[in-house]
Amino acid sequence: IYYGESEQYDPETNKVEGAHYRYVVYLPFATAASTGLPENPVGPNHPWIMNPGTHRAHIMISPLADDKNE
Repeated sequence: IYYGESEQYDPETNKVEGAHYRYVVYLPFATAASTGLPENPVGPNHPWIMNPGTHRAHIMISPLADDKNE
């Protein structure tokens, strides 16, 4: 997923200033116990499980922005 604030979207260039990538892996009905992942983010760039135990369960991975990787 490529996400950013809607007011930062430029329809003329079709770009979003300051947008970032976020990776999502859907694992229906997965839980913190079955994945070993926390149910809340514990720090930047750490995976965690969102909506555990539901059909919407998924792992969230939000890499650091390029300017923070250096």
